[in-house]
Amino acid sequence: AESTTPLSQSQTFRFTLQSAAMGFRVPYMLYLPKGYESGKAYPVWYGLHGNSTSERMWLERAEIGTIADALIERGDIQPLIMVFPFTKYDSAKVIQEDMKDGKRGESQMERFLCNELIPWIDANYSTITSPDGRWIGGFSMGGFFALQTAFHHPSLFSRVGAYSPALVYTDFSHGQFATWLNDSDASAWLADPTGYATARGLTSLRVYIDCGTTNEPFAEGARSLAGALGMMGVTALYAQHNGGHSLQMDKLAEYLRFYAAADEAKEL
Repeated sequence: AESTTPLSQSQTFRFTLQSAAMGFRVPYMLYLPKGYESGKAYPVWYGLHGNSTSERMWLERAEIGTIADALIERGDIQPLIMVFPFTKYDSAKVIQEDMKDGKRGESQMERFLCNELIPWIDANYSTITSPDGRWIGGFSMGGFFALQTAFHHPSLFSRVGAYSPALVYTDFSHGQFATWLNDSDASAWLADPTGYATARGLTSLRVYIDCGTTNEPFAEGARSLAGALGMMGVTALYAQHNGGHSLQMDKLAEYLRFYAAADEAKEL
């Protein structure tokens, strides 16, 4: 899909990638911006879907490609590549059961994303391969996966967004953040939260978390996590929106600006 002449319009594709981690051919959607050409390097946003949807959610239901087109055209955001993988490797019940003890080791989805999909995209498209130009975010289950993946692999990403993240775990204070990351060293967090975050590379991340104010089962966890990140000196924006546990269509442009605002492009 390399293009030597700039694309006259943005394009979207659906591909599959054989995955050892997931054990099947994993479908993913890909968005290339208008003007894409192989001679330039583009930042990449990996967008993860909610539990009841698929890799088609962001481009088909949320129509985020159309929103990106308009923002790029206006010069609000820099041209970016967007990748939307199918990330469900188990039933919601199994994943929730696994999360109950509050300890999260690396999931099959995380191994697929970090060890297979990202290297494949970087090898086959004109991407910025430093973390400055690689971002991850998601809705509900995808928001939870995005946070977990970014916190486990801060050397891969510079920004992570979580929209109504499905945080079954509700308390991240008193060293529980370390426990949640499957890190036995909760005492280090308690002794010096900022030192803990710095030693693990987390302070290089910028985090965006939002959730609903009504009928939002994950509000408590989102609020607690944002507080713990603040204690660690991690730049975290926490926002609430009216409504419940649903993707906020009126905030999609804001989500994209968090990653790719044009006035921040000079920092890359």
